[in-house]
Amino acid sequence: MKCEACGVEVDLPFRCNYCEHFYCPEHRLPENHDCSETWRVKAIKSARAMASPMQVGYEARSMLVPARTRSIRFSRVEINHLILGTALVTAAGISFLIGNSFTVLGLVVATVLFAMGFILHELAHKYVAQAYGLWAEFRVNTMGVLLTAVSIVSPLKFIAPGAVVISGMADNDRMGRTAIAGPIVNIIIAMGLLVTLPVLGRTMIGPAVLVGAAINSFLALFNLIPFAIFDGRKIFVWNRRYWAVAFVVAVALTAYTYLLLPSL
Repeated sequence: MKCEACGVEVDLPFRCNYCEHFYCPEHRLPENHDCSETWRVKAIKSARAMASPMQVGYEARSMLVPARTRSIRFSRVEINHLILGTALVTAAGISFLIGNSFTVLGLVVATVLFAMGFILHELAHKYVAQAYGLWAEFRVNTMGVLLTAVSIVSPLKFIAPGAVVISGMADNDRMGRTAIAGPIVNIIIAMGLLVTLPVLGRTMIGPAVLVGAAINSFLALFNLIPFAIFDGRKIFVWNRRYWAVAFVVAVALTAYTYLLLPSL
């Protein structure tokens, strides 16, 4: 196998734990092959430096979080995964919406709002997690890709090609805030679309706007389920009051938008 830095053939290459590419002994370290995940290496080293050897248990783990940063970073690997995930969600969205009585413009708008609900939800998780110094990147997974691909041609829909993967030590407060960011984005999108509905509802994209509000309302509600791997479980463990408020708002939005759908 060739080293991805210098092209030298290597019988037993080293795999970088950060960018996951293969290198020769000379370029095996991240700093020696211009690793695309250099920021992650620095974050982990910084976190280790902050941890006191005298601390033990849960409090020690929560201390392994670097200071906040307002920047949001994307690796080349993540960008490729985002492109694939967005393409699959968009295709599945078109197959889901195409049976409705949309104009061509309405179908485009509805599909964009459909894809936005998924992508912005995941990016909200990523932004908050990285703001707390955690490693967070979007990754598609094999099962999610297959099920989403099948959804394009099947009447049964499962549209979740991937999710933001988060790594690092954090307490329930940070994880709860990271989890609630996704549903909040969907709630904000749904509310924003409903506010514009009295005006846009009279235009050719009115039905698409209402469908976009309904989809984002449902995404918020679905993700707030307080079980298993859903965002709702992390939020419920962190703060039950915040979870209850978000859940009630999502239920109200979902009920309201789906009551309006028959009027299309």
